Amino acid sequence: MINIPLLLLSSFLFHHFHAISCNTNTDTDVLLSFKSQVTDPKNALSGWSAHSNHCNWYGVTCTKVGNRIQSLNLPGLSLSAKLSPHLSNLTFLQSLDLSNNNFHGQIPKDFAHLSLLSVIRLPSNNLSGTLPPQLGHLHRLKFLDFSVNKITGQIPQSFGNLSSLENLSLAGNGLEGEIPTELGNLANLSVLQLSVNNFSGKFPTSIFNISSLVFLSVTGNHLTGKLPQNLGHFLPNLENLILATNMFEGVIPNSISNASHLRQIDLANNKFTGSIPLFYNLKNLTRLSLGNNSLSSTTSSNFQFFNSLRNSTQLQILMINDNHLAGDLPSSVANLSRNLQQICVANNFLTGTIPQGMNKFQNLISFSFEINYFVGELPQELGALNNLQNLRIDSNRFSGEIPDIFGNLTNLNTLAMGNNQLSGRIHQSIGQCTRLSTLDLGMNRLGGTIPKEIFQPSGLRILYLAGNSLQGPLPPKVGTMKQLETMNISDNEMSGNIPVEIGECFGLKWLMMSRNKFNGSIPTKIGNLASLETLDLSLNSLTGAIPESLEKLEYIQKLNLSFNHLEGEVPDKGLFTNLTKFDLRGNNQLCSVNKEIVQNLGVLLCVVGKKKRKILLPTILAVVGTTALFISMLFLFWTMKKKRKERKTSVSSEPFRGFPQNITYGDIRIATDNFAAENLIGKGAFASVYKGVFSFSAGETVTLAVKVLDLQQSKASKSFNAECEALKNVRHRNLVKVITSCSSLDYNGEEFKALVMQFMPNGNLDMKIHPGDEEPGSILTLMQRLSIAIDVASAVEYLHHDCHPPIAHCDLKPANVLLDENMTARVVDFGLARFLCQNTSEKQSSTLALKGSIGYIAPEYGFGSKASTEGDVYSFGILVLEMFTGKRPTDEMFKEGLSLRKFVSAMDENEVVMMGGDRRLIEDYGYSTQSSISDDHSSGFDSNTHCMLKAEECIADVIRVGLSCTAYQPKDRWSMREALSKLQAINHSMLPF
Repeated sequence: MINIPLLLLSSFLFHHFHAISCNTNTDTDVLLSFKSQVTDPKNALSGWSAHSNHCNWYGVTCTKVGNRIQSLNLPGLSLSAKLSPHLSNLTFLQSLDLSNNNFHGQIPKDFAHLSLLSVIRLPSNNLSGTLPPQLGHLHRLKFLDFSVNKITGQIPQSFGNLSSLENLSLAGNGLEGEIPTELGNLANLSVLQLSVNNFSGKFPTSIFNISSLVFLSVTGNHLTGKLPQNLGHFLPNLENLILATNMFEGVIPNSISNASHLRQIDLANNKFTGSIPLFYNLKNLTRLSLGNNSLSSTTSSNFQFFNSLRNSTQLQILMINDNHLAGDLPSSVANLSRNLQQICVANNFLTGTIPQGMNKFQNLISFSFEINYFVGELPQELGALNNLQNLRIDSNRFSGEIPDIFGNLTNLNTLAMGNNQLSGRIHQSIGQCTRLSTLDLGMNRLGGTIPKEIFQPSGLRILYLAGNSLQGPLPPKVGTMKQLETMNISDNEMSGNIPVEIGECFGLKWLMMSRNKFNGSIPTKIGNLASLETLDLSLNSLTGAIPESLEKLEYIQKLNLSFNHLEGEVPDKGLFTNLTKFDLRGNNQLCSVNKEIVQNLGVLLCVVGKKKRKILLPTILAVVGTTALFISMLFLFWTMKKKRKERKTSVSSEPFRGFPQNITYGDIRIATDNFAAENLIGKGAFASVYKGVFSFSAGETVTLAVKVLDLQQSKASKSFNAECEALKNVRHRNLVKVITSCSSLDYNGEEFKALVMQFMPNGNLDMKIHPGDEEPGSILTLMQRLSIAIDVASAVEYLHHDCHPPIAHCDLKPANVLLDENMTARVVDFGLARFLCQNTSEKQSSTLALKGSIGYIAPEYGFGSKASTEGDVYSFGILVLEMFTGKRPTDEMFKEGLSLRKFVSAMDENEVVMMGGDRRLIEDYGYSTQSSISDDHSSGFDSNTHCMLKAEECIADVIRVGLSCTAYQPKDRWSMREALSKLQAINHSMLPF
């Protein structure tokens, strides 16, 4: 009896194995064809030959039956070729690993025919095109890795059918659109890596239901949505939750602590709000990054948060920077893991002192507490952190002397302590930090000399010592700093010559030495600094000529030599052909034969002196004798002295840019066209300002502003005298320069007084903040407003801290801030200015009743308080709030006790930004800045959105400055130096590097 089933089985097996044996040659042919198309620089495939069994070839594994190719694994061999669709003929292939090579082209759709395939690894090649939806038919597929390629398009919904998939890695591509909700069907998925793409829309909540997930990363996309409240219950096996740099919002659920296996939590750079959750159960946690959100706290919640991390004994990285955290840090900070390597609480509103016990963290690499409100002295125990590489406590309120702790911190790369209230000397032991790259001690109260030892770290790139009281010369050892890129020692009391050795700092790009007491000549060797972009030597006592070697500085963007005692002819080649790059004002002995330089830079027109007469001593004088020779020498000496005197008289008598030293009422009347209404550019309580066109002696003309006093006002004459007295000895680039004055009689015999000043073509700040219908397109940009705020702060800071005695302006408001052709702000109108006597029992210099302008007057002035720098700070704060909210302090809405300051302080920052921070500022900044950011798809960032977020942060930070300047009690207000430093730090944070 014939056994039919057995016969059928035998027939099937015969044909099956026959097919296997027949297709063995096909596998060989496929691999040889693959080899022929591949560039193999390492000769890894040299053993692939038709004369040998393909199962013995490198990277090939075969089935036990029939020698069919089961896996092809060739990672990291620098192979290069277009990915061949013929690989789909390896019908028994289960694993394909071609990672870290240079394959390119599209992923073949024919891969869907490999029904046995369970592993595909093709990361780090140059694959492009879209993901074939046919891949969704590979039901046995467990491992799919196409990360770090150039794949675009969307994830096919059919990927939700890969029921066996355990690892899906598509990071580092150009994928876009929404992540399909069908991925939530992958019940066996343990790794989902979709970071650094262009995904948008709401993140599918279905993915949070995949209980097998161990690794979830979508960082660097544009995803929105909220985290489910039961996150920790849904993902009990989760070890890595990485959602950074998206637009997730809402609160971070406390249930996250129930995912007890969590090792990494990275939720930074999102829009999360509310309190920081507690993490009591996360014993395996190594990284917690919550920075750059809108999380808030109090001293009490700070205590709970740090206490909840007591059991996270493996914690290495803690980042809670750039939030809205407030209150003191508790002593429980010292209970954090001994394994801690990085702690960052920067850019919050934290107060109090640094908690004791920080010397416990011997593994600490980065200590970042900058931009907060910490007070007190720096603890000595920081010196025990031998592994520390980054120590940042800048922009706080630390005081006292800097402890001498640097001898132990030999691994330091960054030491930033600027913008505090630290005093004493700079310790020599800083020089023992031989790996130091950045040293920032600026904007403190440090004194003494700069120790030469701080120039010992050969890798120092940034040296910032500005805004202290440092004295003495700059050590010549600075010339050893070959890698130094930035040196800023401005705003000190340093003296002596600029060392010629500075010309050996060949890496210098930014050199700022302004507002010191340096003398002597500008070293010629500075012209050797080929990379120099900024050179600021202004407001010193430098003499001599401008070195012609500076003409070679082809990358220079800013050259400021103003307000020194330089003399001679201005070079007119190289960088000096671009008049927008340099400032030479306040050097009254400089001249040029170039009329354009004369007109634009305010220097004299060089006078070509008479040719020296050649005095020939006849040979017979040698015979005449001693008497005749003596007489001849006397005659020669007398002649040369006379010629020098003539030249000096000729040069010194040359009028300022052709403008008469003494002008009359008639000159002003002609220049203003008889004070015509069309030339009226402003009117105040005591004066009117006209535009005047004055004629040069050489026939050229210049436009200036003329402030004509209304002497019928009882206080006008005293205002004129006060302004002349205040402006007589001050000089600063952000103060309007008064060229001359006129005190005479008009044609009717009446008294006439006027000031002739620089003309500001862009009008005043009030016109720009509140443009009328006639100027709809003149709105100031965000960066222009920030720059103007810094300009005004610089001018007032100079009046308060660098003038002796200090000067209080007493009438700061937008109308008294003028804008030149480059939109640089200049403070004007010193009619109410006061000299602040050092002896408080003395009367102030002016008897004018202090009025100021309504809305900007400090509250204590209403109770009869004397003029003070604190009063100016208050006015400046109101000016800043007006600039960045667009609302006048005299707006009709501010009544019944409501003021601009109360209005702003009553809202949270988001409300202020949305309401006051004109959205046009934010949007314009985003669109104008994104073009300067590299358009790299692999970054995964939307540059426009990133810039808009940055703009919102900037507005919020500036408004904080305004509020800090307008505290009700004068003692609670920032000094003008603190406000300027904070604004400069904000401006620095907005730079695209």
